Amino acid sequence: MNESMKVKAFAVSAPDLYTLFKDYFNHVQSTKGIQGKKFGETSLDEKEKAINKAFCAELESKVERLGMDDVHYAVNPMVKAFADSMVDAMIDMILPETLLQSVGLIADIRFLDWGDSANFELENNALFNVAKADYRQKNAIFQRLENTNATLAPVAHQVSVISNLFNVLTGRDSIAKYVMKAVRSIESAMLAEAYTAFTTAVTAGATPSALKVANYAETSAITLAETVSAWNQGKKAVFVGTPVALKALLPSNSNYRYTLNDEFIKMGYIPTFNTYDVVPMEQIADYTSTTYGLKLDNTKIFVVSPASDKIVKIAVGGTLSQTSGVYENANLAQTGSVMKAWEVGAITNSIAGYIGTTA
Repeated sequence: MNESMKVKAFAVSAPDLYTLFKDYFNHVQSTKGIQGKKFGETSLDEKEKAINKAFCAELESKVERLGMDDVHYAVNPMVKAFADSMVDAMIDMILPETLLQSVGLIADIRFLDWGDSANFELENNALFNVAKADYRQKNAIFQRLENTNATLAPVAHQVSVISNLFNVLTGRDSIAKYVMKAVRSIESAMLAEAYTAFTTAVTAGATPSALKVANYAETSAITLAETVSAWNQGKKAVFVGTPVALKALLPSNSNYRYTLNDEFIKMGYIPTFNTYDVVPMEQIADYTSTTYGLKLDNTKIFVVSPASDKIVKIAVGGTLSQTSGVYENANLAQTGSVMKAWEVGAITNSIAGYIGTTA
């Protein structure tokens, strides 16, 4: 995991909670089909109970109960402050991995602290001009290629919910589920912004025709991959898109046949097309849609060079949770807000293209 100093300090100060939550996160990821995750054999319900117990024990190691019952202990300002701090660390503990798994192929992600901004240096991809010269000329024209810089400053985003620390202390609510839901909510908002920035940049009207293939054809697809590779300093291109879009990447030879053991039958797409890797992008829900819309276009295959400068840049700032006082609302409910700072932009020195399909 890409862990900040805050998360590393949390791992030292609360090793049991850190270990339990990491195991729980790996287990949840495996249920989503992510391979290679190692976790304990107990059920998710049992792990949630263990995390609640460890969370409460960690709170009591910071603030003594001194005979207080659960209700009075839960409204203690010091208890709420430590609880919010631990929730922040748990969010920051798993958010980097979920982001890298989702958009790491197209986005350069920087993790920052509060008040920091990310500076991205873009190398000049141009080459020096080579001049003809005879033996009587000492030097050609002197040249210098300057790099450029771009800065992204994270902007605060906030999600507010009804929360109740008393329910966590008494085992009625799961702090693990709460954190996972918060991370999923933040991640979905970030992914929506990242995908919008990516597709807008690659499919813009000003995109040169050499980087657009309106209708899929095998030769055109290979030519586009060659173009993207060549103009990204030889860094090999890959085809990326949703599994629906990638189904179009097939040899045009009518003599080609598939068997039940072929990778195309097993995976729904071929993993390599004419020596170029094919990588699926996980489809996500478009939560602005009222008709169960999807965010990623199933009719476009994108061609990018992952080893080159990423098309999208994401600056991820700090996390700050805040819980209201128990008497601030007429129904005595506590409201909690999680503030997370980030900013997304299409900033790159690389080129990318796309292929239209008839999905």
